[in-house]
Amino acid sequence: MTPGQVAPDRGWWGSAPGAEVAAAGMLLIQLSLWIVTGTPGEDYGMGWGIGAVLFLPVVFVLTPLLLLAVGFLHAAVFTRPALALARRTGRPSAAAAWILASSAACALLFWSPRTPYLVNWAVIAGVAVPPLLVAHHAIRRNRPVKAVVTVTGVVSGVLGLVTLVGGFVVFGEGVLAAHRPPRLERAQYVGEWHGEDGGVVRLGEGGEVTVRGVPVARGFGPKAVCAGTGTWTWRDADPRWNRRAGVDMTVPGCEDWDRVWEVAGTEEHPELFQFFGDPDNGDMWLLRRTGAAAATHPHG
Repeated sequence: MTPGQVAPDRGWWGSAPGAEVAAAGMLLIQLSLWIVTGTPGEDYGMGWGIGAVLFLPVVFVLTPLLLLAVGFLHAAVFTRPALALARRTGRPSAAAAWILASSAACALLFWSPRTPYLVNWAVIAGVAVPPLLVAHHAIRRNRPVKAVVTVTGVVSGVLGLVTLVGGFVVFGEGVLAAHRPPRLERAQYVGEWHGEDGGVVRLGEGGEVTVRGVPVARGFGPKAVCAGTGTWTWRDADPRWNRRAGVDMTVPGCEDWDRVWEVAGTEEHPELFQFFGDPDNGDMWLLRRTGAAAATHPHG
């Protein structure tokens, strides 16, 4: 097609063959990279429970459908308007101009102080290039739409699988790996720990503990809170019972007080937690360290 020559209308599917599948394939490859290079999240000892295992088939079914839906949205915003503009103006450069302009607008939606605007712009524009090239090549070669969609889908699936398998070989388990809780010495537990509901636990260097407003569960009845003083001891991990390291707090006078707290989080931002009831359906109480013992000693 020469500049200024208007190309014939090929219909909806023929106007950008394979664009949706190519965009979904790009997302699949990015998802594979995130899985193998990401950091596993804190699971608070629950791991892959029966609920997660039963949910896996749903994930395998919904993920391709979700990727394809996003692929349709991507093509509607980038590829199809770009090729339509090039077809109407007779200038292939109009497609590139549309990609750059629409990417610049979309980059504003994902802008944050941590990521420069130009980086967002470059990434969004770069992701839009493969679907545009696939559709442009199919139009120039006059390829049948079904053949383009089939070949693009197979190639995308193979590349996603290769990325996933190769990434596991190079990087390990990624986000699927078991989270490794921090290894804290006894002195690192000393300090003040705060709960999201306002509860406070103060662990002293001498083994004393002060508790204020920490929830206590009484069977199946209403929750109460504990306030009092007692003692605490450091406890190492016990693989036999799948129990993490942490602390045991003894607080006389607090009925139904559970003394076992396990460590979570990271060494920079440690947490203490415990469950009440079924870990899949019960409550979890979380404490985060906010101060050192020297600054929060009960005797000032």
